[in-house]
Amino acid sequence: MNKYEKIVIVDEVGFSRICHSILLEQGFKVESLVRGEMELSQRLVDGVSLLITSYPFGKSILSRVHDSAVPVIILVDHLGKEIIELLEELDNCYCMVKPIDYRRFSLLVKDLVRNSVFHFGGYSLV
Repeated sequence: MNKYEKIVIVDEVGFSRICHSILLEQGFKVESLVRGEMELSQRLVDGVSLLITSYPFGKSILSRVHDSAVPVIILVDHLGKEIIELLEELDNCYCMVKPIDYRRFSLLVKDLVRNSVFHFGGYSLV
């Protein structure tokens, strides 16, 4: 992993800590942002290799990155019409339904950060 590659997690404190710990253990540079730090600007996507958030917690951030080339992993409790409509607005998005398989999650993160995932655009359900 190059030193400029960074993963940003925007989620609730508890789940964010779990993801943060898993990814740090694997050698990724990870930054976690919680609700108090939701005033995000362009710095969010500058130098970021991957954004991880949940829905509906990260709904406001997703509207800010819909034109970005940065891949996004969205973690959801269930799939419904509202989340599908949101996913259709994003260009480089991967959606996982909770409870997630952490091994599969880790492999997806690794592939996305290393740019080894072939993606046609739009969204993928993982």
